[in-house]
Amino acid sequence: MAKSNGKTDAKQQVKQDPETVEKELEEVGIVRAPDGGYGWIIVISSFLLNMIVDGVIFTVGKILIPAWTKSFNVSSTSASLTMSILSGFYFFVGPFASALCNVFGCRAVAIAGSIIAAFGFLISVHAPNIYVMYISFGLIGGAGFGMMYLPAIVIISQYFATKRSLATGIAVCGSGIGTTVFALLNDVVFYHVNEEWSKFLLYTSAVTISGLFAALLLRPLRASQSQIEKVAQIVEEYEVQKEKSPDSPVLSLSAHKYNTPFLSSLELHTAGKQNNNINGSVKSIIDAVAKDVEELNRPLSRMDIFYSGSTTNLHVRSRANTMNREEVVENLKHARDLAKDNVQQVYLSTMNLQEAADGHIAITEKKSVKDDILQALRALLDRTLLASPSFLTLAFSGTLTLSCFYVPFIYLGNQMDKIEGLTAMEKSLPLSIIGVLNILARIACGYIADRPQVSALLVNNIALFLAGIATLTVPFYTEYWHFIAFTIPFSVGVACFAALRSVICLELVGLEKLSNAFGILLTFMGIGATVGSPIAAALKDYTGNFDTSFYIMGGLMALSGLICFPLPQIRQWEQNRSQKTDAKSDVELQGLTDNA
Repeated sequence: MAKSNGKTDAKQQVKQDPETVEKELEEVGIVRAPDGGYGWIIVISSFLLNMIVDGVIFTVGKILIPAWTKSFNVSSTSASLTMSILSGFYFFVGPFASALCNVFGCRAVAIAGSIIAAFGFLISVHAPNIYVMYISFGLIGGAGFGMMYLPAIVIISQYFATKRSLATGIAVCGSGIGTTVFALLNDVVFYHVNEEWSKFLLYTSAVTISGLFAALLLRPLRASQSQIEKVAQIVEEYEVQKEKSPDSPVLSLSAHKYNTPFLSSLELHTAGKQNNNINGSVKSIIDAVAKDVEELNRPLSRMDIFYSGSTTNLHVRSRANTMNREEVVENLKHARDLAKDNVQQVYLSTMNLQEAADGHIAITEKKSVKDDILQALRALLDRTLLASPSFLTLAFSGTLTLSCFYVPFIYLGNQMDKIEGLTAMEKSLPLSIIGVLNILARIACGYIADRPQVSALLVNNIALFLAGIATLTVPFYTEYWHFIAFTIPFSVGVACFAALRSVICLELVGLEKLSNAFGILLTFMGIGATVGSPIAAALKDYTGNFDTSFYIMGGLMALSGLICFPLPQIRQWEQNRSQKTDAKSDVELQGLTDNA
Protein backbone atom coordinates (compact mmCIF):
# COMPACT_ATOMS: atom_id res chain seq x y z
CA MET A 1 0.00 0.00 0.00
CA ALA A 2 2.82 2.29 0.92
CA LYS A 3 4.47 1.51 -2.38
CA SER A 4 1.33 2.47 -4.19
CA ASN A 5 1.10 5.75 -2.27
CA GLY A 6 4.70 6.46 -3.15
CA LYS A 7 3.94 6.17 -6.83
CA THR A 8 0.92 8.40 -6.42
CA ASP A 9 2.96 11.02 -4.56
CA ALA A 10 5.64 10.93 -7.25
CA LYS A 11 3.00 11.38 -9.93
CA GLN A 12 1.48 14.32 -8.07
CA GLN A 13 4.93 15.88 -7.64
CA VAL A 14 5.46 15.79 -11.41
CA LYS A 15 1.99 17.21 -11.88
CA GLN A 16 2.83 20.02 -9.45
CA ASP A 17 5.93 21.09 -11.38
CA PRO A 18 4.92 24.40 -13.03
CA GLU A 19 6.80 23.66 -16.24
CA THR A 20 5.08 20.27 -16.56
CA VAL A 21 1.71 21.93 -16.00
CA GLU A 22 2.62 24.59 -18.56
CA LYS A 23 3.24 21.94 -21.21
CA GLU A 24 -0.04 20.22 -20.39
CA LEU A 25 -1.94 23.51 -20.55
CA GLU A 26 -0.44 24.37 -23.94
CA GLU A 27 -1.18 20.88 -25.23
CA VAL A 28 -4.84 21.26 -24.23
CA GLY A 29 -5.30 24.97 -25.01
CA ILE A 30 -3.70 25.15 -28.48
CA VAL A 31 -6.11 24.84 -31.39
CA ARG A 32 -4.45 22.36 -33.72
CA ALA A 33 -4.36 23.03 -37.46
CA PRO A 34 -7.03 20.79 -38.99
CA ASP A 35 -5.02 20.39 -42.23
CA GLY A 36 -8.22 20.11 -44.22
CA GLY A 37 -11.96 20.45 -43.73
CA TYR A 38 -12.97 24.11 -43.67
CA GLY A 39 -9.31 24.89 -44.31
CA TRP A 40 -9.87 24.33 -48.02
CA ILE A 41 -12.52 27.08 -47.99
CA ILE A 42 -9.84 29.27 -46.42
CA VAL A 43 -7.53 28.37 -49.30
CA ILE A 44 -10.19 29.42 -51.83
CA SER A 45 -10.69 32.73 -50.02
CA SER A 46 -6.94 33.38 -49.88
CA PHE A 47 -6.68 32.48 -53.59
CA LEU A 48 -9.34 35.07 -54.49
CA LEU A 49 -7.74 37.78 -52.33
CA ASN A 50 -4.32 37.15 -53.91
CA MET A 51 -5.95 37.20 -57.33
CA ILE A 52 -7.54 40.60 -56.72
CA VAL A 53 -4.62 42.31 -55.02
CA ASP A 54 -1.77 41.15 -57.26
CA GLY A 55 -3.96 41.14 -60.36
CA VAL A 56 -4.61 44.86 -59.90
CA ILE A 57 -1.11 45.87 -58.79
CA PHE A 58 0.68 44.05 -61.61
CA THR A 59 -1.56 45.11 -64.49
CA VAL A 60 -3.29 48.48 -64.08
CA GLY A 61 -0.12 50.58 -64.21
CA LYS A 62 0.38 49.80 -67.90
CA ILE A 63 -2.94 51.53 -68.63
CA LEU A 64 -3.16 54.22 -65.96
CA ILE A 65 0.33 55.75 -66.05
CA PRO A 66 0.16 56.89 -69.71
CA ALA A 67 -3.42 58.09 -69.13
CA TRP A 68 -2.44 60.15 -66.08
CA THR A 69 0.62 61.54 -67.86
CA LYS A 70 -1.63 62.91 -70.58
CA SER A 71 -4.61 63.93 -68.42
CA PHE A 72 -2.66 65.75 -65.69
CA ASN A 73 0.05 66.97 -68.07
CA VAL A 74 2.85 65.59 -65.89
CA SER A 75 6.03 63.64 -66.54
CA SER A 76 6.18 59.85 -66.57
CA THR A 77 8.10 60.05 -63.30
CA SER A 78 5.30 61.93 -61.53
CA ALA A 79 2.63 59.62 -62.90
CA SER A 80 4.52 56.41 -62.06
CA LEU A 81 5.03 57.57 -58.48
CA THR A 82 1.34 56.87 -57.90
CA MET A 83 1.76 53.17 -58.69
CA SER A 84 4.99 53.10 -56.66
CA ILE A 85 3.27 54.48 -53.57
CA LEU A 86 0.53 51.87 -54.05
CA SER A 87 2.98 48.96 -54.22
CA GLY A 88 5.23 50.46 -51.53
CA PHE A 89 2.47 50.85 -48.96
CA TYR A 90 1.30 47.35 -49.84
CA PHE A 91 4.55 46.24 -48.15
CA PHE A 92 4.94 49.06 -45.60
CA VAL A 93 1.60 48.27 -43.97
CA GLY A 94 2.62 44.61 -43.49
CA PRO A 95 3.86 44.84 -39.87
CA PHE A 96 0.87 47.01 -38.90
CA ALA A 97 -1.53 44.59 -40.61
CA SER A 98 0.11 41.74 -38.68
CA ALA A 99 -0.52 43.56 -35.41
CA LEU A 100 -4.14 44.21 -36.41
CA CYS A 101 -4.62 40.51 -37.25
CA ASN A 102 -3.28 39.67 -33.82
CA VAL A 103 -5.85 41.92 -32.13
CA PHE A 104 -8.94 41.82 -34.36
CA GLY A 105 -8.46 38.60 -36.33
CA CYS A 106 -7.71 37.97 -40.00
CA ARG A 107 -11.30 38.23 -41.24
CA ALA A 108 -11.96 41.69 -39.80
CA VAL A 109 -8.66 43.07 -41.12
CA ALA A 110 -9.19 41.65 -44.65
CA ILE A 111 -12.74 43.05 -44.79
CA ALA A 112 -11.51 46.46 -43.63
CA GLY A 113 -8.68 46.31 -46.18
CA SER A 114 -11.02 45.65 -49.12
CA ILE A 115 -13.27 48.55 -48.06
CA ILE A 116 -10.33 50.93 -47.58
CA ALA A 117 -8.70 50.04 -50.93
CA ALA A 118 -11.99 50.27 -52.84
CA PHE A 119 -12.71 53.63 -51.18
CA GLY A 120 -9.27 54.94 -52.16
CA PHE A 121 -9.81 53.99 -55.80
CA LEU A 122 -13.33 55.39 -55.78
CA ILE A 123 -12.38 58.85 -54.52
CA SER A 124 -9.49 58.90 -57.01
CA VAL A 125 -12.10 59.21 -59.77
CA HIS A 126 -12.50 62.91 -58.92
CA ALA A 127 -8.84 63.65 -58.11
CA PRO A 128 -8.09 67.16 -59.43
CA ASN A 129 -4.34 66.56 -59.77
CA ILE A 130 -1.66 63.92 -59.48
CA TYR A 131 -0.80 64.96 -55.92
CA VAL A 132 -4.23 64.02 -54.63
CA MET A 133 -3.85 60.75 -56.52
CA TYR A 134 -0.72 60.00 -54.49
CA ILE A 135 -2.85 59.96 -51.35
CA SER A 136 -6.12 58.48 -52.58
CA PHE A 137 -4.91 55.86 -55.07
CA GLY A 138 -1.38 55.29 -53.74
CA LEU A 139 -1.43 55.59 -49.97
CA ILE A 140 -5.04 54.63 -49.17
CA GLY A 141 -5.26 51.97 -51.90
CA GLY A 142 -1.87 50.50 -50.98
CA ALA A 143 -2.69 50.37 -47.28
CA GLY A 144 -5.95 48.59 -48.05
CA PHE A 145 -4.21 46.07 -50.29
CA GLY A 146 -1.65 45.33 -47.57
CA MET A 147 -4.50 44.66 -45.14
CA MET A 148 -6.04 42.24 -47.65
CA TYR A 149 -2.83 40.39 -48.45
CA LEU A 150 -1.38 39.77 -44.97
CA PRO A 151 -4.46 38.07 -43.44
CA ALA A 152 -4.80 35.85 -46.51
CA ILE A 153 -1.30 34.49 -45.89
CA VAL A 154 -1.36 34.37 -42.08
CA ILE A 155 -4.60 32.41 -41.80
CA ILE A 156 -3.27 29.64 -44.07
CA SER A 157 -0.61 28.96 -41.42
CA GLN A 158 -3.30 28.69 -38.75
CA TYR A 159 -5.36 26.13 -40.67
CA PHE A 160 -2.51 24.05 -42.13
CA ALA A 161 0.63 22.45 -40.72
CA THR A 162 1.80 19.31 -42.52
CA LYS A 163 -0.11 20.31 -45.69
CA ARG A 164 0.80 23.98 -45.46
CA SER A 165 3.09 23.97 -48.48
CA LEU A 166 0.32 22.58 -50.68
CA ALA A 167 -2.30 24.96 -49.26
CA THR A 168 -0.04 28.00 -49.60
CA GLY A 169 0.94 26.98 -53.12
CA ILE A 170 -2.69 26.83 -54.21
CA ALA A 171 -3.53 30.13 -52.50
CA VAL A 172 -0.66 32.13 -54.01
CA CYS A 173 -1.49 30.78 -57.47
CA GLY A 174 -4.21 33.43 -57.27
CA SER A 175 -1.45 35.95 -57.96
CA GLY A 176 -0.58 34.32 -61.28
CA ILE A 177 -4.21 33.82 -62.26
CA GLY A 178 -4.97 37.45 -61.41
CA THR A 179 -2.06 38.68 -63.52
CA THR A 180 -3.13 36.46 -66.44
CA VAL A 181 -6.82 37.39 -66.33
CA PHE A 182 -6.57 41.11 -65.63
CA ALA A 183 -3.75 41.68 -68.14
CA LEU A 184 -6.21 40.70 -70.86
CA LEU A 185 -9.44 41.95 -69.28
CA ASN A 186 -8.17 45.44 -68.47
CA ASP A 187 -7.56 46.31 -72.12
CA VAL A 188 -11.10 45.23 -73.01
CA VAL A 189 -12.61 47.27 -70.16
CA PHE A 190 -10.47 50.32 -70.98
CA TYR A 191 -11.63 50.16 -74.59
CA HIS A 192 -15.31 49.91 -73.59
CA VAL A 193 -15.06 52.94 -71.26
CA ASN A 194 -13.69 54.97 -74.19
CA GLU A 195 -10.22 55.03 -72.62
CA GLU A 196 -11.38 57.29 -69.77
CA TRP A 197 -9.20 56.51 -66.76
CA SER A 198 -11.81 57.80 -64.28
CA LYS A 199 -14.34 55.21 -65.46
CA PHE A 200 -11.64 52.56 -65.47
CA LEU A 201 -11.05 53.34 -61.79
CA LEU A 202 -14.73 52.62 -61.09
CA TYR A 203 -14.14 49.16 -62.50
CA THR A 204 -10.97 48.78 -60.39
CA SER A 205 -12.89 49.81 -57.28
CA ALA A 206 -15.64 47.29 -58.05
CA VAL A 207 -13.09 44.49 -58.49
CA THR A 208 -11.46 45.42 -55.19
CA ILE A 209 -14.66 45.57 -53.12
CA SER A 210 -15.49 42.06 -54.33
CA GLY A 211 -12.66 40.95 -52.07
CA LEU A 212 -14.98 41.67 -49.14
CA PHE A 213 -17.02 38.57 -49.98
CA ALA A 214 -13.88 36.43 -50.09
CA ALA A 215 -12.74 37.92 -46.77
CA LEU A 216 -16.04 36.92 -45.14
CA LEU A 217 -14.97 33.29 -45.57
CA LEU A 218 -11.90 33.76 -43.34
CA ARG A 219 -13.51 32.16 -40.29
CA PRO A 220 -11.14 32.22 -37.29
CA LEU A 221 -10.06 29.05 -35.51
CA ARG A 222 -11.33 29.12 -31.93
CA ALA A 223 -10.86 26.82 -28.96
CA SER A 224 -13.85 24.64 -28.19
CA GLN A 225 -15.76 24.95 -24.94
CA SER A 226 -14.44 21.54 -23.87
CA GLN A 227 -10.85 22.79 -24.37
CA ILE A 228 -11.50 25.84 -22.22
CA GLU A 229 -13.14 23.74 -19.51
CA LYS A 230 -10.22 21.31 -19.52
CA VAL A 231 -7.74 24.18 -19.13
CA ALA A 232 -9.81 25.56 -16.24
CA GLN A 233 -9.81 22.15 -14.59
CA ILE A 234 -6.02 21.78 -14.88
CA VAL A 235 -5.49 25.24 -13.36
CA GLU A 236 -7.85 24.55 -10.49
CA GLU A 237 -6.19 21.23 -9.71
CA TYR A 238 -2.79 22.90 -9.74
CA GLU A 239 -3.95 25.65 -7.37
CA VAL A 240 -5.56 23.14 -5.03
CA GLN A 241 -2.33 21.13 -4.90
CA LYS A 242 -0.41 24.30 -4.08
CA GLU A 243 -2.76 25.03 -1.19
CA LYS A 244 -2.48 21.46 0.12
CA SER A 245 1.33 21.43 -0.13
CA PRO A 246 2.49 24.93 0.82
CA ASP A 247 5.89 23.66 1.99
CA SER A 248 6.72 21.89 -1.28
CA PRO A 249 10.09 23.13 -2.61
CA VAL A 250 8.59 23.19 -6.08
CA LEU A 251 5.38 24.94 -5.18
CA SER A 252 6.93 27.42 -2.77
CA LEU A 253 7.94 29.42 -5.82
CA SER A 254 5.34 31.06 -8.00
CA ALA A 255 4.95 29.89 -11.58
CA HIS A 256 6.15 33.38 -12.56
CA LYS A 257 9.68 32.29 -11.61
CA TYR A 258 9.63 29.63 -14.29
CA ASN A 259 9.44 29.84 -18.07
CA THR A 260 5.68 29.37 -17.87
CA PRO A 261 3.98 32.43 -19.43
CA PHE A 262 0.64 30.70 -20.07
CA LEU A 263 0.37 29.29 -16.55
CA SER A 264 1.51 32.61 -15.05
CA SER A 265 -1.20 34.46 -16.95
CA LEU A 266 -3.85 31.94 -15.91
CA GLU A 267 -2.80 32.15 -12.26
CA LEU A 268 -3.08 35.91 -12.33
CA HIS A 269 -6.46 36.04 -14.04
CA THR A 270 -8.03 33.25 -11.99
CA ALA A 271 -6.70 34.44 -8.63
CA GLY A 272 -9.44 34.24 -6.02
CA LYS A 273 -11.85 32.52 -8.38
CA GLN A 274 -11.00 28.89 -7.54
CA ASN A 275 -13.48 26.88 -5.48
CA ASN A 276 -12.39 25.87 -2.01
CA ASN A 277 -14.08 22.52 -2.46
CA ILE A 278 -11.72 20.16 -4.33
CA ASN A 279 -14.62 18.38 -5.96
CA GLY A 280 -16.44 21.61 -6.76
CA SER A 281 -17.34 22.90 -10.21
CA VAL A 282 -14.77 24.80 -12.28
CA LYS A 283 -17.42 26.98 -13.90
CA SER A 284 -16.38 29.97 -11.79
CA ILE A 285 -13.03 30.31 -13.58
CA ILE A 286 -14.02 29.37 -17.13
CA ASP A 287 -14.68 32.99 -18.18
CA ALA A 288 -11.30 34.06 -16.85
CA VAL A 289 -9.57 31.18 -18.62
CA ALA A 290 -11.31 31.75 -21.97
CA LYS A 291 -9.49 35.06 -22.53
CA ASP A 292 -6.09 33.49 -21.94
CA VAL A 293 -6.85 30.59 -24.27
CA GLU A 294 -7.80 33.16 -26.92
CA GLU A 295 -4.47 34.95 -26.32
CA LEU A 296 -2.61 31.66 -26.68
CA ASN A 297 -4.16 31.12 -30.12
CA ARG A 298 -3.51 34.57 -31.57
CA PRO A 299 -1.59 34.52 -34.89
CA LEU A 300 1.63 36.05 -33.56
CA SER A 301 1.70 33.54 -30.70
CA ARG A 302 3.08 31.04 -33.23
CA MET A 303 6.68 31.46 -34.29
CA ASP A 304 6.04 29.78 -37.64
CA ILE A 305 3.10 31.97 -38.67
CA PHE A 306 4.98 33.52 -41.63
CA TYR A 307 6.58 30.27 -42.77
CA SER A 308 5.10 29.07 -46.06
CA GLY A 309 6.41 25.51 -46.04
CA SER A 310 5.03 22.47 -44.28
CA THR A 311 5.90 22.22 -40.58
CA THR A 312 6.97 18.60 -41.01
CA ASN A 313 10.44 19.80 -42.01
CA LEU A 314 10.40 23.09 -40.13
CA HIS A 315 12.92 22.18 -37.44
CA VAL A 316 15.27 20.63 -39.97
CA ARG A 317 15.00 23.62 -42.31
CA SER A 318 15.66 26.04 -39.44
CA ARG A 319 19.00 24.27 -38.78
CA ALA A 320 19.97 23.75 -42.42
CA ASN A 321 22.82 26.27 -42.18
CA THR A 322 24.32 24.53 -39.11
CA MET A 323 24.24 20.95 -40.44
CA ASN A 324 25.97 19.21 -43.29
CA ARG A 325 24.01 17.51 -46.04
CA GLU A 326 24.14 14.06 -44.43
CA GLU A 327 22.79 15.40 -41.13
CA VAL A 328 20.01 17.26 -42.96
CA VAL A 329 18.90 14.06 -44.71
CA GLU A 330 19.01 12.06 -41.47
CA ASN A 331 16.99 14.66 -39.55
CA LEU A 332 14.55 14.86 -42.44
CA LYS A 333 13.84 11.13 -42.20
CA HIS A 334 13.11 11.51 -38.47
CA ALA A 335 10.79 14.46 -39.11
CA ARG A 336 8.83 12.50 -41.68
CA ASP A 337 8.53 9.52 -39.33
CA LEU A 338 6.93 11.82 -36.77
CA ALA A 339 4.56 13.13 -39.43
CA LYS A 340 3.48 9.59 -40.24
CA ASP A 341 2.65 9.14 -36.55
CA ASN A 342 0.51 12.32 -36.72
CA VAL A 343 2.81 14.15 -34.29
CA GLN A 344 2.03 17.83 -34.86
CA GLN A 345 4.30 20.23 -33.02
CA VAL A 346 3.27 23.80 -32.29
CA TYR A 347 6.06 26.37 -31.99
CA LEU A 348 4.94 28.99 -29.52
CA SER A 349 6.24 32.48 -28.93
CA THR A 350 5.87 34.78 -25.93
CA MET A 351 5.73 37.93 -28.06
CA ASN A 352 2.28 38.82 -26.69
CA LEU A 353 3.66 38.91 -23.15
CA GLN A 354 5.34 41.91 -21.60
CA GLU A 355 8.75 41.65 -19.96
CA ALA A 356 8.81 43.00 -16.40
CA ALA A 357 11.73 44.96 -15.00
CA ASP A 358 12.93 41.96 -12.96
CA GLY A 359 13.17 39.79 -16.08
CA HIS A 360 10.04 37.78 -15.41
CA ILE A 361 6.92 37.72 -17.53
CA ALA A 362 4.39 40.34 -16.49
CA ILE A 363 0.78 40.04 -17.59
CA THR A 364 -1.43 43.08 -17.25
CA GLU A 365 -5.03 42.52 -16.23
CA LYS A 366 -6.49 44.95 -18.72
CA LYS A 367 -5.02 46.30 -21.93
CA SER A 368 -6.55 48.69 -24.40
CA VAL A 369 -6.72 47.89 -28.10
CA LYS A 370 -4.06 50.55 -28.68
CA ASP A 371 -1.77 48.85 -26.15
CA ASP A 372 -2.34 45.48 -27.82
CA ILE A 373 -1.41 46.85 -31.25
CA LEU A 374 1.65 48.74 -30.00
CA GLN A 375 2.82 45.71 -28.06
CA ALA A 376 2.58 43.52 -31.16
CA LEU A 377 4.48 46.10 -33.23
CA ARG A 378 7.21 46.36 -30.58
CA ALA A 379 7.51 42.59 -30.53
CA LEU A 380 7.98 42.49 -34.30
CA LEU A 381 10.86 44.99 -34.17
CA ASP A 382 14.06 43.23 -33.14
CA ARG A 383 16.92 45.74 -33.12
CA THR A 384 19.54 42.98 -32.97
CA LEU A 385 18.61 42.01 -36.52
CA LEU A 386 19.45 45.53 -37.69
CA ALA A 387 22.97 44.97 -36.34
CA SER A 388 23.37 41.65 -38.17
CA PRO A 389 25.52 41.91 -41.34
CA SER A 390 23.98 38.75 -42.81
CA PHE A 391 20.39 39.91 -42.25
CA LEU A 392 21.12 43.41 -43.56
CA THR A 393 22.64 41.84 -46.68
CA LEU A 394 19.42 39.87 -47.23
CA ALA A 395 17.31 42.97 -46.54
CA PHE A 396 19.34 45.11 -48.96
CA SER A 397 19.02 42.37 -51.58
CA GLY A 398 15.24 42.51 -51.18
CA THR A 399 15.30 46.27 -51.67
CA LEU A 400 17.22 45.90 -54.93
CA THR A 401 14.90 43.13 -56.14
CA LEU A 402 11.74 45.15 -55.51
CA SER A 403 13.21 48.22 -57.21
CA CYS A 404 13.08 46.22 -60.46
CA PHE A 405 10.14 43.95 -59.61
CA TYR A 406 7.34 46.09 -61.10
CA VAL A 407 9.25 47.72 -63.97
CA PRO A 408 8.61 44.98 -66.60
CA PHE A 409 4.94 44.75 -65.56
CA ILE A 410 4.49 48.47 -66.21
CA TYR A 411 6.90 49.31 -69.02
CA LEU A 412 7.38 46.12 -71.07
CA GLY A 413 4.58 47.28 -73.38
CA ASN A 414 6.50 50.49 -74.09
CA GLN A 415 9.50 48.45 -75.23
CA MET A 416 7.24 46.48 -77.57
CA ASP A 417 6.23 49.67 -79.38
CA LYS A 418 9.32 49.26 -81.56
CA ILE A 419 7.58 46.30 -83.22
CA GLU A 420 5.06 47.73 -85.63
CA GLY A 421 1.52 46.43 -85.97
CA LEU A 422 1.08 44.88 -82.51
CA THR A 423 -2.40 45.13 -81.04
CA ALA A 424 -3.12 46.01 -77.41
CA MET A 425 -4.02 42.36 -76.82
CA GLU A 426 -0.69 41.19 -78.21
CA LYS A 427 1.16 43.65 -76.00
CA SER A 428 -0.70 42.30 -72.96
CA LEU A 429 -0.01 38.66 -73.77
CA PRO A 430 3.51 38.56 -72.21
CA LEU A 431 2.05 39.70 -68.88
CA SER A 432 -0.53 36.94 -69.07
CA ILE A 433 2.18 34.41 -69.78
CA ILE A 434 4.15 35.71 -66.80
CA GLY A 435 1.06 34.99 -64.69
CA VAL A 436 0.78 31.41 -65.97
CA LEU A 437 4.49 30.67 -65.58
CA ASN A 438 4.41 32.23 -62.12
CA ILE A 439 1.89 29.59 -61.08
CA LEU A 440 4.11 26.73 -62.28
CA ALA A 441 7.22 28.25 -60.70
CA ARG A 442 5.53 28.74 -57.34
CA ILE A 443 4.43 25.12 -57.30
CA ALA A 444 8.06 24.15 -57.91
CA CYS A 445 9.14 26.48 -55.10
CA GLY A 446 6.73 24.72 -52.75
CA TYR A 447 8.47 21.46 -53.64
CA ILE A 448 11.84 23.05 -52.82
CA ALA A 449 10.59 24.52 -49.54
CA ASP A 450 9.68 21.04 -48.28
CA ARG A 451 13.13 19.62 -49.06
CA PRO A 452 15.73 21.00 -46.65
CA GLN A 453 18.48 19.13 -48.48
CA VAL A 454 17.97 21.66 -51.30
CA SER A 455 19.37 25.15 -50.65
CA ALA A 456 16.51 27.63 -51.03
CA LEU A 457 19.05 30.47 -50.93
CA LEU A 458 21.06 29.08 -53.83
CA VAL A 459 17.94 28.52 -55.95
CA ASN A 460 16.73 32.05 -55.17
CA ASN A 461 20.10 33.62 -56.01
CA ILE A 462 20.43 31.87 -59.35
CA ALA A 463 16.81 32.67 -60.30
CA LEU A 464 17.19 36.37 -59.46
CA PHE A 465 20.50 36.64 -61.31
CA LEU A 466 19.05 35.11 -64.47
CA ALA A 467 15.89 37.25 -64.20
CA GLY A 468 18.06 40.33 -63.89
CA ILE A 469 20.15 39.41 -66.93
CA ALA A 470 16.96 38.79 -68.94
CA THR A 471 15.57 42.20 -67.90
CA LEU A 472 18.85 43.88 -68.78
CA THR A 473 18.70 42.49 -72.34
CA VAL A 474 15.13 43.69 -73.08
CA PRO A 475 16.31 46.79 -75.06
CA PHE A 476 18.00 44.45 -77.57
CA TYR A 477 14.77 42.60 -78.43
CA THR A 478 13.60 43.13 -81.99
CA GLU A 479 11.13 40.28 -82.49
CA TYR A 480 7.87 39.49 -80.74
CA TRP A 481 9.08 36.05 -79.72
CA HIS A 482 11.98 37.66 -77.85
CA PHE A 483 9.52 39.21 -75.42
CA ILE A 484 7.69 35.89 -75.05
CA ALA A 485 10.98 34.15 -74.25
CA PHE A 486 11.78 36.87 -71.67
CA THR A 487 8.77 35.82 -69.59
CA ILE A 488 10.39 32.48 -68.66
CA PRO A 489 13.43 33.62 -66.61
CA PHE A 490 11.61 36.67 -65.27
CA SER A 491 8.62 34.62 -64.04
CA VAL A 492 10.89 32.10 -62.34
CA GLY A 493 12.86 34.87 -60.62
CA VAL A 494 9.72 36.63 -59.37
CA ALA A 495 8.21 33.35 -58.14
CA CYS A 496 11.35 32.21 -56.32
CA PHE A 497 11.76 35.56 -54.61
CA ALA A 498 8.14 35.64 -53.41
CA ALA A 499 7.85 31.97 -52.42
CA LEU A 500 11.24 31.31 -50.84
CA ARG A 501 11.74 34.51 -48.85
CA SER A 502 10.33 33.08 -45.59
CA VAL A 503 12.31 29.86 -46.06
CA ILE A 504 15.55 31.80 -46.47
CA CYS A 505 14.72 33.91 -43.41
CA LEU A 506 14.15 30.76 -41.38
CA GLU A 507 17.54 29.33 -42.35
CA LEU A 508 19.29 32.63 -41.70
CA VAL A 509 17.87 33.83 -38.38
CA GLY A 510 16.15 30.73 -36.96
CA LEU A 511 12.56 30.06 -35.99
CA GLU A 512 12.61 32.28 -32.88
CA LYS A 513 13.19 35.44 -34.92
CA LEU A 514 11.33 34.53 -38.10
CA SER A 515 8.37 36.85 -37.41
CA ASN A 516 10.72 39.72 -36.56
CA ALA A 517 12.78 39.19 -39.70
CA PHE A 518 9.75 38.92 -41.97
CA GLY A 519 8.25 42.16 -40.64
CA ILE A 520 11.49 44.10 -41.10
CA LEU A 521 12.00 42.66 -44.58
CA LEU A 522 8.58 43.93 -45.63
CA THR A 523 9.73 47.45 -44.76
CA PHE A 524 12.91 47.14 -46.82
CA MET A 525 10.95 45.68 -49.72
CA GLY A 526 8.50 48.58 -49.48
CA ILE A 527 11.37 51.02 -49.99
CA GLY A 528 12.45 49.22 -53.15
CA ALA A 529 8.90 49.03 -54.50
CA THR A 530 8.42 52.76 -53.92
CA VAL A 531 11.58 54.05 -55.59
CA GLY A 532 12.00 51.57 -58.45
CA SER A 533 9.37 52.61 -61.00
CA PRO A 534 9.89 56.38 -60.57
CA ILE A 535 13.63 55.92 -61.17
CA ALA A 536 12.87 53.95 -64.33
CA ALA A 537 10.45 56.67 -65.46
CA ALA A 538 12.93 59.45 -64.63
CA LEU A 539 15.57 57.74 -66.75
CA LYS A 540 13.05 57.59 -69.59
CA ASP A 541 12.25 61.29 -69.23
CA TYR A 542 15.99 62.07 -69.29
CA THR A 543 17.02 59.79 -72.19
CA GLY A 544 13.82 59.73 -74.22
CA ASN A 545 13.31 55.95 -74.04
CA PHE A 546 13.21 53.08 -71.55
CA ASP A 547 16.43 51.37 -72.71
CA THR A 548 18.57 52.79 -69.90
CA SER A 549 15.81 52.00 -67.39
CA PHE A 550 15.90 48.31 -68.29
CA TYR A 551 19.72 48.27 -68.29
CA ILE A 552 19.90 49.67 -64.77
CA MET A 553 16.92 47.89 -63.25
CA GLY A 554 17.98 44.57 -64.73
CA GLY A 555 21.46 45.12 -63.36
CA LEU A 556 20.05 45.83 -59.90
CA MET A 557 18.00 42.61 -59.92
CA ALA A 558 21.02 40.58 -61.03
CA LEU A 559 23.05 42.26 -58.27
CA SER A 560 20.38 41.37 -55.70
CA GLY A 561 21.05 37.71 -56.45
CA LEU A 562 24.83 38.04 -56.62
CA ILE A 563 25.30 39.72 -53.22
CA CYS A 564 23.51 36.84 -51.47
CA PHE A 565 25.82 34.10 -52.77
CA PRO A 566 28.33 34.66 -49.89
CA LEU A 567 25.51 34.92 -47.33
CA PRO A 568 26.29 31.53 -45.65
CA GLN A 569 29.92 32.56 -45.18
CA ILE A 570 28.89 35.96 -43.77
CA ARG A 571 26.52 34.22 -41.38
CA GLN A 572 29.24 31.76 -40.28
CA TRP A 573 31.69 34.62 -39.67
CA GLU A 574 29.03 36.43 -37.68
CA GLN A 575 28.33 33.37 -35.52
CA ASN A 576 32.04 32.76 -34.90
CA ARG A 577 32.51 36.38 -33.86
CA SER A 578 29.56 36.11 -31.47
CA GLN A 579 30.94 32.92 -29.92
CA LYS A 580 34.36 34.52 -29.39
CA THR A 581 32.72 37.55 -27.76
CA ASP A 582 30.66 35.32 -25.46
CA ALA A 583 33.72 33.26 -24.54
CA LYS A 584 35.72 36.41 -23.76
CA SER A 585 32.87 37.70 -21.58
CA ASP A 586 32.75 34.39 -19.69
CA VAL A 587 36.51 34.55 -19.02
CA GLU A 588 36.27 38.13 -17.76
CA LEU A 589 33.31 37.24 -15.54
CA GLN A 590 35.19 34.23 -14.14
CA GLY A 591 38.17 36.47 -13.39
CA LEU A 592 35.99 38.94 -11.49
CA THR A 593 34.45 36.07 -9.53
CA ASP A 594 37.87 34.63 -8.62
CA ASN A 595 39.12 38.05 -7.45
CA ALA A 596 36.03 38.49 -5.30
